[in-house]
Amino acid sequence: MKIVMTGATGHLGSLVLKELLRRVPAERIAIVARRPAEFQNENGIEVRYGDYDDASSLPGAFRGADRLLFISSPERDEEVRLRQHRTVVAAAKEAGAGRIVYTGIAFPEKGRLPLHALHIKTEQLIRESGLSYTILRNAFYMDLVEMLGWRTAIAGGVLLSPPGPWTFNTAAREDLAAAAAVVLAEDDHRGRVYELTASRAWDLKELARALSELSGRRIEHRTDPAMNGGAYAMLPFSDTASVSSDLESLIGARPLGVKEWLADRMP
Repeated sequence: MKIVMTGATGHLGSLVLKELLRRVPAERIAIVARRPAEFQNENGIEVRYGDYDDASSLPGAFRGADRLLFISSPERDEEVRLRQHRTVVAAAKEAGAGRIVYTGIAFPEKGRLPLHALHIKTEQLIRESGLSYTILRNAFYMDLVEMLGWRTAIAGGVLLSPPGPWTFNTAAREDLAAAAAVVLAEDDHRGRVYELTASRAWDLKELARALSELSGRRIEHRTDPAMNGGAYAMLPFSDTASVSSDLESLIGARPLGVKEWLADRMP
């Protein structure tokens, strides 16, 4: 059984690779990279050249893949991303990939951003290809907390936000990577679509409480109608409240909560 990975040098992909190496021998893994020479290969993993923008490079890069991890492109232009995704799916079909595992976004049908449309169209491309597949719909990364002003809150004692029912189903990259590794290493999961979110949503009052407990200072959450832009301008167009037990089921443990995530990042 051969597992071929794209995106293994990125933030999520590198964590998936680390988790995979705990589950399968290195010789059963191959990574696809745009710059293979830059990959720090300490485990004897096969490294292949492949570039989403170089269609001719991908069928060979995907050859022999019993399972192919397709991490969505980081390109910001959604039209370019969709073209790249179409190229990847076509190459996976040409290479005869046994099963494609795609990292999308949680609850895309409920979202109204170009990002959601991109992932819906990519999932459709995969289904129409006739390839066996597993779709991993990842929640926004827990890194979103960095955009909510928690460091300023610790310094000033106040966590500010615009008025609104702000609720979050974010997940830590480490947990999402572990789930991907499980799906890649195991024989089942064919035709499954997993919503990988926190098992329980959290809100800004909980964030303020976590900051208070971790910092030893009283942190209060307040709303300010003058606040706008940044993450809060984007959040109403995504479903950040719905949750699923899929992530917890796949990793066999409760996903990292916001307080635990913050504990490793406190000054």
